[in-house]
Amino acid sequence: MNASESAETAETRARILAEAKVLFSRHGYHGLSMRIIAQAAQISKAGLYYHFADKEELFVAILTSYLDELDVLIRGAEAEGTSCRTRINLVVHRILAQPSEQRAVIRLASQEMGELSEAAQQAFHKIYYEKFIGRIAAILQQGIESGELRPLDSTVATWTLLGMMYPYFYPSSSLHNASTSEIVDQLVTIYFDGVSNPADKASATSRSQ
Repeated sequence: MNASESAETAETRARILAEAKVLFSRHGYHGLSMRIIAQAAQISKAGLYYHFADKEELFVAILTSYLDELDVLIRGAEAEGTSCRTRINLVVHRILAQPSEQRAVIRLASQEMGELSEAAQQAFHKIYYEKFIGRIAAILQQGIESGELRPLDSTVATWTLLGMMYPYFYPSSSLHNASTSEIVDQLVTIYFDGVSNPADKASATSRSQ
C-alpha cells in the first residue's frame, strides 16, 4: 500500500468512526446495524467489514479512540494545573466543553458494555481504568497526599465526581440556558466545597463552642 492509499484508508476509517459514534449515541448498540452505519459513512458493507470485522470491533474502536483523547486531555490538565483542584477543574471544563455527541461516548461505555463479549469487556475495562478512571483518581490521590484534600478513598471520590458529571453525557442534555463554563464552575465548587454556606458553617461552629 502506497502513501496515497494509506492516507485514503485512514480517512475512510476516521469517517466510519465519526459517523458510527453519532449513530451509537442516538440508537444504542442493539438498535444499530452495520448496514445503517455503512450508509451513513457512504461506504459499502463490504468496505465497512474491510475496516472492522463486526459491530463489536467497531464499537470498541470508538470507545478506545475516545479514551485516547481523554488521556491526552488529562495529561494536558496535569501539566498545566498547579494544584489538585486546578487540574480537576481543567479536566471537567474540557470534557464538558466537548460536543454533546462526543462526551456521550462515556455514557455509551457504561450503558452498552453488557452487549459485548466477556473478552471485549475485560479488555476495555483495563484501558478505561488506565486512561481515564485511574488517571483522575491519581490526581485526587496526589491532592490527598499533599494535604490539599482530606484523607479519603480516591476511587470513591473519582466515581462521585463522574456521577455529578453524568447527566451531561447525554446528547440531549440541557445546560439549563447557562454557559458551559458557569455549569462547570458550579459543579466543581459543589464537588470541592459542598453546598453549605461558609458563613453558616462558621456560625454553627461558634454556637457549638
